[in-house]
Amino acid sequence: MANKATKVGVVGIDGANTSILELLDSKRQMSDLISTIPPYTPPSWTSIITGVNPGKHKIFAWRVFDPDMHKTRLLNSHDVGYSRVFELLNLAKIQNIIINLPMTYPFTGIKNKQHSIIVSDWAAPKQDIYPSSLFDKYQEFLIDPPHTWRSYEEITEYIKIIDEFLSLRLDMYYDLLESRNWNFYFIVFSEVDWILHKMPELLEHKNVHLVKPILKKIQKFINSIEEYSDIVFIVSDHGFEAKDRVLYINEILKNAGFIRPSRVQGKIISWIKNKIPLKLRKKIKYKLNFQSFLEYESDVLKSDAFMIDPESWGVYVQRNIEKIVPLFKNTEGIREVILREDVYSGNYLKYAPYLILVPEPGVDYSTEFSGKIFGSVTKGDHELHGVFSVKGQHIKEHINYPKTPTVYDVTPTILHIFGLPVSNDMDGRVLMEIFEEDSEFAKREPKYVDPRYYGKKQEDEKLKKAIKNLKLKRKV
Repeated sequence: MANKATKVGVVGIDGANTSILELLDSKRQMSDLISTIPPYTPPSWTSIITGVNPGKHKIFAWRVFDPDMHKTRLLNSHDVGYSRVFELLNLAKIQNIIINLPMTYPFTGIKNKQHSIIVSDWAAPKQDIYPSSLFDKYQEFLIDPPHTWRSYEEITEYIKIIDEFLSLRLDMYYDLLESRNWNFYFIVFSEVDWILHKMPELLEHKNVHLVKPILKKIQKFINSIEEYSDIVFIVSDHGFEAKDRVLYINEILKNAGFIRPSRVQGKIISWIKNKIPLKLRKKIKYKLNFQSFLEYESDVLKSDAFMIDPESWGVYVQRNIEKIVPLFKNTEGIREVILREDVYSGNYLKYAPYLILVPEPGVDYSTEFSGKIFGSVTKGDHELHGVFSVKGQHIKEHINYPKTPTVYDVTPTILHIFGLPVSNDMDGRVLMEIFEEDSEFAKREPKYVDPRYYGKKQEDEKLKKAIKNLKLKRKV
């Protein structure tokens, strides 16, 4: 039986590790949180909210190569192939608020949302809210987020813009927190991720004064959600590290004869690079929120192998796998080459890149044809160790984790708190070690069910709704 009285808050801080959380609240006990491979926003947040690996939920990056259609496309909420925890809470009629969570737009891609309020995330093409009846009330807060960090040269100017954006949006976050009926409140703050891309020195607590106003605002909100909740989790999708080298993966494949870009494509790219200043190219590219199709469309997709998204660490291989694996195993800057079936499992394995290239520390990837293999870069980018913290009623003050929590453990633990069963195909576990021994959460054994359990509940809900609509029509 679901415990609807319990109020659970989850504060997601995109890109944070234990070092960043220390800047927010050193009083909390913190643990590493192991991310997905790759430690990338789309698969990681989707794993946090589903409890399964990308092979089961289908989200490997922002963009995927479809082997059947033989083309790339951007992913959205319709592509998520596994139930999200708030969809399961909806089946139990548990009120929930979901804010800034990737892959929740368009809202039509969410099957169960009758008890939800959902605010679209920064990557959505339109800032929106569900249900639509709330749009007029919150319209002034639904402004475009300043996530295009590469297009800003001046860091102080960029931080000021982020601060103004966050200050405005917080009015909506607080209003939803304080005035709405909810038992599950999930919010993601992406501002830290945007800043760390520009300021990797923040990981070493340098130049903290520049971002202190933003961090204080996030901490103040955490304090507020703790007042309204029984239990509050702080989680991140991945950590960050400083990058000083860039490795051009498609250039390596081209030099080895595995990519054959067309002459026309090459001429167009050369013209763009010669005629359009670099700064303007970056602004255009990231304002549109996708990689330039010239980097990988046309003949590139007909090639033996190619990378379409550098942060996915993935290379799609169509031919000559036996030659391509040794090529990357002998490449400086690559720590490990992993076959997709050694990382992922599930019905959507065919959409995963065939090879996962784990970079050495400090190495970034690029899909560009640069004319060289290595280059220099100064930036922050993703790594595997995020952060996990939990605090509240019936939660131990000092938790001894038998093994490091993972992104897959969050959803099973939340389901257990609400007294709901956990699908036995979830890759995570219920973190029983967080609960006080004499608490109801610790005394109650986790219940595991066949994945079809929730599918049947969903079908039952559809049937009830159809019968209700039929009765209403008859009355009319």
